[in-house]
Amino acid sequence: MEILKIINNNIISSLDHKNREIIVMGRGIGFGKKVGMRIEEDKIEKIFRMEGKGEAQRFEDLLSEIPLEIFELVTEIVKNAKTYIKDKIQESIYLTLTDHINFARERQRENIQFHNPLLYDIKRLYKKEYRVGEEAVLLINERLGTDMPKDEAASIALHFINARLGNDLPETINIAKLIQSTLKIIQYFFGIELEEDSPEAEHFLTYIKYFAQRVIGGEMTQAQDEVIEQVVTERYHKSYLCVKRIADFIKKEYEIEVSSSEILDLTIQIERITKG
Repeated sequence: MEILKIINNNIISSLDHKNREIIVMGRGIGFGKKVGMRIEEDKIEKIFRMEGKGEAQRFEDLLSEIPLEIFELVTEIVKNAKTYIKDKIQESIYLTLTDHINFARERQRENIQFHNPLLYDIKRLYKKEYRVGEEAVLLINERLGTDMPKDEAASIALHFINARLGNDLPETINIAKLIQSTLKIIQYFFGIELEEDSPEAEHFLTYIKYFAQRVIGGEMTQAQDEVIEQVVTERYHKSYLCVKRIADFIKKEYEIEVSSSEILDLTIQIERITKG
């Protein structure tokens, strides 16, 4: 591989065998080098492949502006995260998380307080990602001498949820908000508090997560059976009315029409959890 661009002494860009731009990191890998020279492979510590040219350029710009210690910290956080999150984590996590931590540190320096309204729901619904966020906050505070609150654990978790699902951050936040709103409607409608520790509750919360992902992602199931629909709406009438309220909320808030198939599935799930 040849050097395409020297970002700093420790980070350069190059092209892989498919002529795609890559970011190459290693201590002193760019020191005393010039564009066109061969990369010393024994100095390569990490190679990053961004999804597109625009993303690669954003990554380069960010790396040229921030201290190396923050990027090394992000690399360690991602490495630790992979022990909990077994799904594929997109390389974009290095870009988004580096940007986030750098901004969070600046916010702390200016004494700007931050509260994440999704803290409780992320902690409850995305336990693995939240644990990654908790450990990341401990590491950040230790290495950077900051005092970031637990809300940052939820924000960092959101970046990992986003990198796992392949969404952009606004879409991931919308999914989390829809989960939150759906659970609130169910609890208010039935006058109950949903338990969290039972296998039934765990199954239901998992279902709600994927329901929200399908709705926001535009991937709702469309199968329809009029006979089953009539049986379900008559037998589970109260649960059906609750789901209709959820569907009305989604249409008003997100301008998305929930399919009849999703309505029926959610009705059955709510009936099970409220009557179980």
